[in-house]
Amino acid sequence: MTLLSLAESWEAEGRRLAPLLDGLCSVVIASTDPALATSVALGVARAQGQHRRVAVADLIGEAPAIEALLTSDDPHGISDSFLYGVSLNKIAQRMAGADHVFLMPSGTEAVAHAAVYANDRWRRLAAGFFQVGALLVVVADPATPGFADLCAYVGALMPVGDIEFPAPSGVPVIAPPEPPKPEPPKPEPLAHAPRPNEARARAAAAEDESSRRRRMIAIISVLGAIAVAGGAFWPQIMARLPAPVAALMTGEQRVPDSTAVVVPPTPMDTSMRGDSAKRDALRPDSTGVIIPAPDSAAPVGPPLTVENAADSAVASRYAVYFATANTRAAAMPDARVRALDAVALSPVADGNEQWFRVTVGASETRAQAESLLTTLRTRRIIGSGSIVSVPYALRLARNVTPTLVPTQLAELANRGIIAYALLQPDGSATVYTGAFESPMQATLLADSLRALRVAPVLVYRTGRAF
Repeated sequence: MTLLSLAESWEAEGRRLAPLLDGLCSVVIASTDPALATSVALGVARAQGQHRRVAVADLIGEAPAIEALLTSDDPHGISDSFLYGVSLNKIAQRMAGADHVFLMPSGTEAVAHAAVYANDRWRRLAAGFFQVGALLVVVADPATPGFADLCAYVGALMPVGDIEFPAPSGVPVIAPPEPPKPEPPKPEPLAHAPRPNEARARAAAAEDESSRRRRMIAIISVLGAIAVAGGAFWPQIMARLPAPVAALMTGEQRVPDSTAVVVPPTPMDTSMRGDSAKRDALRPDSTGVIIPAPDSAAPVGPPLTVENAADSAVASRYAVYFATANTRAAAMPDARVRALDAVALSPVADGNEQWFRVTVGASETRAQAESLLTTLRTRRIIGSGSIVSVPYALRLARNVTPTLVPTQLAELANRGIIAYALLQPDGSATVYTGAFESPMQATLLADSLRALRVAPVLVYRTGRAF
């Protein structure tokens, strides 16, 4: 078989496996044979592209099958975006012959290394595809350093090919269904010589068949009578059945949860616009909170120091990464998400870009956070998700009576402050806002709170969810 025919058969296999990804918005397709993984990914993209937008990212490095389908001579790609900040919209090219499939080539530099594979931007990118219901397909080599981090950020792995490789721990694996087992051959009837009593055997068999037919008619008559009698009393019977059983008997189905997008969609191009520096140093957003621009010369408050450094060992540092957007309004979680425990909306700076990150939960151990992530995935509240260590928060109040917590959180929300409370060992509650990896990350939010005449205190967040 020629290489061309092999590639075509692998692409056909990708089209066959494409329905397995109908419920996903991001996946890593990997194989020990890069050409095989690329062809399968393109087959998946063509099939999925018939009903939604799909982007295929080349982390193999100038994969020939992808390069052959590019529609532009622009050499920029993933490496230029992740390492030098080139816009993702600039590197994405429409795939030849597919209107809704876009290709993100590897770029001008190598991509098969940890700086690209283990880059945190994959987490934000996967969240963006989840928000708009599109599909991100990342073609990767499992032998590259950072492969496990990549799979954790993207949220799912589809291994293809005959040679198996270890799947990263905790990452859902999309496995192709096993082919159906062939039906066993039917035994051929045995030839036998006629016997003297064969005529009598046939007569006995005919009599048995007639007897079975008469019994069947009698049974059907009895069942019919029961059905007629039951029909008259059917409404009373149904009224006495439990609601779930009655729904099952009548064929009525519960209306499925129609919540497909939990955060308003954000554009793929999340880079800051060139005129952002011309805006006011402190600008109010659509929710009323004043957010300082990261590249402005806005006055800032005193440096933040951690007040409770001794609590670092008992900090509730682990949370589930939920989403990131480049505006606060787009990242604002809806009521369904806000009902979860310890929801934090944190402005963070990444180079010259400002992001708004949403995390959920506050756990002392990673195992507790993993359990929460599994629950959120099962409830389809989150599409991919991963665990982040965010031990720092800004404390707004402490020693709050638990019964007063809802009122205090509502008052803060009316001022545009997204806060949450954690229950302390002494029975009181502490009110926090934000969740950060480092004290420096908390500076943006602290400055915006000071502009609202709120005095934040940087602390290790402690306590558990209510």
